[in-house]
Amino acid sequence: MTKISKILAVFVAVASLSFVGFAIATTFGGPDWVDVMDAPYFQDYQISRSVGADPSWTATRGSDGGQVATSKVLPEVLSKVMDEVYQKQQQELQELQAREPILQTRNERLSKLQEVDDKALQAYIDKLRVRIADLTQQESDLTSKVTSMAEEAQKIERQVVSRREDIFRLSQQVEELKADLFRLKEIRAQLQDVNFQLNELLIRADERNQLLTKEYNPKPQ
Repeated sequence: MTKISKILAVFVAVASLSFVGFAIATTFGGPDWVDVMDAPYFQDYQISRSVGADPSWTATRGSDGGQVATSKVLPEVLSKVMDEVYQKQQQELQELQAREPILQTRNERLSKLQEVDDKALQAYIDKLRVRIADLTQQESDLTSKVTSMAEEAQKIERQVVSRREDIFRLSQQVEELKADLFRLKEIRAQLQDVNFQLNELLIRADERNQLLTKEYNPKPQ
């Protein structure tokens, strides 16, 4: 027996027992029938009592306003309502029992589809896990590579800074050499001028010497 059949059987048993209890109470009397009308069985019905010298009870459906029963005795009206409720329950039970094979077939088909979906989903999850592991490894490799490159960049930066300092020192030396070269050119120009003056003086001294020699050493006649 399926779960649906079990549920329906319990439903019918409870309804039957309730109906039997109501029938016994109707036979032997005793309950407050006004309070009984508040039971869930009568929530879809309207039960009213007419006014006048010969009042009677009438039960009508709340859905379509159709009359179910009328009697001067309230328990008889309530019994008719219970009969209709029981018939509706039996009809609903038959409809549910008729639908049970269809629902069972649909449930089996959905269960098979669910198994296929579960396998596909598990395969996709496994694939994603492999992908995540691969991406994690790639991330680790890239992190190591970036760290190594950062260290290498720092070394190069230190070398560049050191070379900048060397270039600065060399630039200063070049400027000093340029200044020295300029001074050497100035000194050389001065030396050339002094040398020219010395040559002039030597020439004049030589001429003077020759004149003095002629004066002190006249030629014989």
